[in-house]
Amino acid sequence: MDLNLRWGVCAHALVNATFVALESRRSFRTAVCLACAGEYMVGAQQIVKGIWERQEDGGWADVDETTWAVSGIDAIGGWTRLSAEGRRESIEWLRNERTADGAWGQSARDMSRIPITAWVLTLLPELADERSLAWLEAEWKRDLVAATKLTYKGALTLKAFASVDVMPKDAELIERTVEYLVSEQNGNGGFGPWRDHPVGSEPWSTGIVLIGLTAWPDLVPSETLEKALAWLGETQLPNGLWPCHYIEEGSAYCYWGAVEAMKLLKRRGR
Repeated sequence: MDLNLRWGVCAHALVNATFVALESRRSFRTAVCLACAGEYMVGAQQIVKGIWERQEDGGWADVDETTWAVSGIDAIGGWTRLSAEGRRESIEWLRNERTADGAWGQSARDMSRIPITAWVLTLLPELADERSLAWLEAEWKRDLVAATKLTYKGALTLKAFASVDVMPKDAELIERTVEYLVSEQNGNGGFGPWRDHPVGSEPWSTGIVLIGLTAWPDLVPSETLEKALAWLGETQLPNGLWPCHYIEEGSAYCYWGAVEAMKLLKRRGR
């Protein structure tokens, strides 16, 4: 089976997964990843079910779930099932859950976190402002020079700035982050939390890194993408998914990243 057909098998498996017993949080994430990769879904049962888990104040369980829920409902055109003001209320709830830094953790009482803030800005760029972007830039700059840094934090920072179409105040930060991620690729083509991490290459990190790198298409080398795609092809399961802890959700990130990498390589004539 060639790689293109295997991606199709993955998409089919992920679409089917949203109709079975996935908890709504993971169904929202799977739906959004599919939508971002161009795989549009209508009326997935678990997504629709998750709509009714929305609280009276406009939020779901926490900032993370609310962000994915709003984006997931956007993806399936589900807001007509809520009040006309439903989306506005949910956006306002997220705005009110910002931390004192102007960024986001799981709630206003939590510490600000790069992954949560980056996903809010990526999926709901209307919530971006100078404070949230300044926090994300400063926090990632600190991580980037630390002895231990995580590839997914760098990748999500890249994706967030690309999604809001704003350059960091440090104009070289994006290029340095791309160079850092490229240097973290393992010899087999995959990515882990960092190069030569004890777990080795793993699908979730590889998918997230591809999502971040392809957001800056003029900077990422084709060879990096090709090696990562080859590794994903080698590790793909017969059902089209990947051996991730949460198999459907983790595979959805892999699928999204792989599709973006393939589209970029196609534009380059590779």
